[in-house]
Amino acid sequence: YKRQAIYRWAFEKIGGFDVEYHTAGDDVDFCWRLQQAGCVIAFNPTAIVWHHRRSTLRAFLRQQDGYGEAESLLRFKHLIFFGPTGTTKWRGQIYGTPRFSWFVNRPVVYHGIFGEGFFQPIYPASQSEVASYLGSIEWFALTIFLFGLGIFLPVLRIVPYLMLGGTLCVALSYMVHARIDPKFDTLRARLLVMFLAFAQPLVRGWSRYFTWLRFKRTPRSVITRHEHLPAGATFAGSLGRRIFWSEESRDRHYLLGAIFDLLEEEGWRYSVDSGWNDWDIQIYGNFWWSIVLQTVTEYHGDAKCLTLVRLRDRFVTTTVIFNLMALSLLMYRQLNASHVDLWFIIPYLLFLVFLLTRARALKSRVAELVDLAAHRAGMQRALRRGRTTMDISPLPVDAALSVDPVART
Repeated sequence: YKRQAIYRWAFEKIGGFDVEYHTAGDDVDFCWRLQQAGCVIAFNPTAIVWHHRRSTLRAFLRQQDGYGEAESLLRFKHLIFFGPTGTTKWRGQIYGTPRFSWFVNRPVVYHGIFGEGFFQPIYPASQSEVASYLGSIEWFALTIFLFGLGIFLPVLRIVPYLMLGGTLCVALSYMVHARIDPKFDTLRARLLVMFLAFAQPLVRGWSRYFTWLRFKRTPRSVITRHEHLPAGATFAGSLGRRIFWSEESRDRHYLLGAIFDLLEEEGWRYSVDSGWNDWDIQIYGNFWWSIVLQTVTEYHGDAKCLTLVRLRDRFVTTTVIFNLMALSLLMYRQLNASHVDLWFIIPYLLFLVFLLTRARALKSRVAELVDLAAHRAGMQRALRRGRTTMDISPLPVDAALSVDPVART
């Protein structure tokens, strides 16, 4: 990369660039992994980089599509840097001053304590979060949804027009404040800037969501496959809670290491705790559910360890969207019907039963994987107090498995 100068030892320490990134995001992933490994990134203001911008509309939109895909792939490995909708959380300014600051954020003057600063520079305001929300694909999707809902509920018809007006105001602010060379500064050029400001977050968000849905789903062939334990072992017990016993100092780190190896071996999609989550691993399953896994170990002295594993279901975005749409239609139907309409209620109840069965099947499959990982780690399954499933020959104590999140990224 022409814009980076890297020590060879640092490059080799984190394993270089990740080949998973084909269009963009590889440099961001590389820098974040450097920081997670304890390295320091310095900025040289004297460096000059020539960046050739896209010269056609099609090339620009293709670039934004690639950026959306890269954001989705980065989210797998660096959850802490992303918000709930999958957008990155930056501090400061990215790609110049915000175009919406004239409306909500004004530049800040540093006066010093009690106004005694010798130099009182003007600092531009950070990027407006309001502008980001008004131009996002989530806002646009909600606008379309309310347009459709307004067909049945006239009282809501004005709301989507106001929401669309806010989106157009953001695009208009970009058009007004764009710095264009005087010889190219025409009305057509200004309108093109407005269109790009409107289309860019939509294209990028569309790619981000569909890449996320495509890559975070574990293949069906992996989920339907079942694990096999040695004779005498069993998968019975609570699906949401698994308990394992060891008298060889084998704690949760051994178990997590074995789980990581199985996930990689079988081809599961998952994310690792970055230090800010209340879970250790999030396992992406089918189109509707994911599973979060938490572990804790009790140390009972003399190398005796009791490890508890908790498995919890977690909604996928598509599950929430489908339920909101179904509930909205159901509520509208009941408000306009003189009696309870079972033709609408029964299909929705069947859909809920379908969701619950898919959740249970996924949790059962992950519970099998955890049991097999515990067996490989030399731990015994405790079905109830005072009883274990079978005696297992433990692995050598010095064969502890790495669960370092940096090493897993």
